[in-house]
Amino acid sequence: MHARAASSAAAAGGGGGSSEGPSICVVGAGVIGMTSALRIKQALPAASVTVVAEQLEDTTSHCAGGLWKPYTLGDTPPELVNRWGRDTLQHYLGLYQSPEAPAAGAVLTSAYQLFRQPVPNPEWAQVVPHFRQMSEAERRVLDPEGSHSHGWFYTTVITEGRLYMGWLAQQLAAAGGQRLARRVAAVEELAGHDVVVNCTGLGAKALFGDDSCYPVRGHVLRVRAPWVRHYTNSENGPGEESTYIIPNSETVVLGGTLGPGDWDTTPREADRRRIFERACAVLPSLRSAELVAEWVGLRPGRPSVRLELEEVQLKGGSSKPSLPVVHNYGHGGAGLTLAWGCAGDAAQLVQQALARR
Repeated sequence: MHARAASSAAAAGGGGGSSEGPSICVVGAGVIGMTSALRIKQALPAASVTVVAEQLEDTTSHCAGGLWKPYTLGDTPPELVNRWGRDTLQHYLGLYQSPEAPAAGAVLTSAYQLFRQPVPNPEWAQVVPHFRQMSEAERRVLDPEGSHSHGWFYTTVITEGRLYMGWLAQQLAAAGGQRLARRVAAVEELAGHDVVVNCTGLGAKALFGDDSCYPVRGHVLRVRAPWVRHYTNSENGPGEESTYIIPNSETVVLGGTLGPGDWDTTPREADRRRIFERACAVLPSLRSAELVAEWVGLRPGRPSVRLELEEVQLKGGSSKPSLPVVHNYGHGGAGLTLAWGCAGDAAQLVQQALARR
């Protein structure tokens, strides 16, 4: 292990709880890990809750555009996606309506999604406000050349990744939770805790032997285009790369790419050109936009989200034979879309694990 922040031995390895409450370790500091830690701390105020991750401030979640929309979730059951997504959307709407909105980066937006061929309504249509088919007049405004024959309109929330992650860190600290920058090479290192919550995303492949995990490479551009105030998406069909335009507070996010199994996080000139040209085809005024930054991240792909409690057997030499682990990972491109709802279930599973002690 490589410590990257000062800590005591008890904080690093756990102390098996104390007279004041149990010790909970959340591994992973993306939006799934941070929301899990916060909701666990809210449910168990007396517990010691520590987020442990090699990287605390520059996760994929920090760079996300933050649009609420289920995306690249594999075979995750729609009823679970809707339940987790509804809980998360209500959380964001609550932030939007509160004085916390600027700090959390929560903005209500109109969403326009264009298709070249008619497609069925998504399962999550019942979750978002105002979902309906776009009229022909609306399509002409957004697509004057008539290259799309079908479209959806709905209202959703953009919760900008870097702002929301900062808000989560502040909320966790105010609640008494801790964060520790440290690489965890084996689950046995965490045997001193009462419960471990696995929010490692792609890291579950190495840490817990889940070979079903795979990266979904995403490349986005950030441009300065303050006249863009709503979300627009152009899709050709299921599984194909879409063109999306997501306004954030200071920039507009243009994407994107779908690269299953591609671990390369180096920006590629061909992707950069393709993303920009596709975005300009949807909104020609973007040719006047200034390119501010670009970023490549790896979405944590999996056949479906894994959210369950497991008693993990520890290898010889550990202080105890097994450790309760709550798995919460594999959210693809929908981490910010499902995080708060999944975190609520994770908190309940932690309570179940503690009740068994």
